[in-house]
Amino acid sequence: MNVVPKTILAATDFSTTADRAAGFARDLSRRFDAHLRMLHVAVILDDVHLEQEHRRQLEELMAGTGEVRRAVMEDDAEARTGVEITSHLVRGLAPGETIVESAESLGCDLIVMGTHGRRGISHLLLGSVAERVVRTSSVPVLTVRSDAAINPEGITRILVPHDFSEASATAIRYAADWALALGAEITLLHVVEPVVYPEFYAVDVLPDDLMSRLKTRSEEALHKAAAGLAESVPTHTAVAVGRAADTITSYVDSENFDLVVMATRGLSGLEHILLGSVAESVLRRCHAPMLTIPG
Repeated sequence: MNVVPKTILAATDFSTTADRAAGFARDLSRRFDAHLRMLHVAVILDDVHLEQEHRRQLEELMAGTGEVRRAVMEDDAEARTGVEITSHLVRGLAPGETIVESAESLGCDLIVMGTHGRRGISHLLLGSVAERVVRTSSVPVLTVRSDAAINPEGITRILVPHDFSEASATAIRYAADWALALGAEITLLHVVEPVVYPEFYAVDVLPDDLMSRLKTRSEEALHKAAAGLAESVPTHTAVAVGRAADTITSYVDSENFDLVVMATRGLSGLEHILLGSVAESVLRRCHAPMLTIPG
């Protein structure tokens, strides 16, 4: 697997969100000199929620020749950007699984797709194609919201939340290689989560002196992690206190980062339903594009 992608898969359902993600994928392909593969999954079972405009586009794709499909999916982007683009139309029962399988069969190093960022009851009932891809993909997945704050100058500032695990250390290595290739800088963020006990125990959050020691130790560990990157990539560090997902999301929005890089440990089944994932929680709410690295 290439850390800096040489073959990128951009999944599209012809929605505004997917178009935004595809544009981001084209820019990345140009900057990385990577081959871009555009993919649409034609779901075999009819989707009653598919908007009429998108339904017409799909019917044109299915009925048209290869040149028609190419024109619809690539939108003359190859001529305008100089990016090598290949289009793929694949049938499947479930878009998430088909996207992951297609990325593997086509030898892609990165999947780029849009996400609608659903939360609450709608998320629990409907789930998200993007989240399913993030959980099951063996290659990194870059998600872009329809309202993502995209820097027209490209990726110049990358945030990497670091919990001192091997998984987040892997995310740092990915971020460093991307930053080196893109001329970007990195900020390593560690969130110290206060422990709140039930009222029965008559205990509040961590004592101030203990919290202070935890922050100091975290700052020292972050500086050590940053020291290994400083020679090749400008690196900054920050320590914050709060709930991890909430704090990361707020920090991203307040500091206007161009990309967030996080590892996901791939929780599944009942464990995922009960515990969720910090990475997925950030994915649903973060306005910056987010690169998730399989843990």
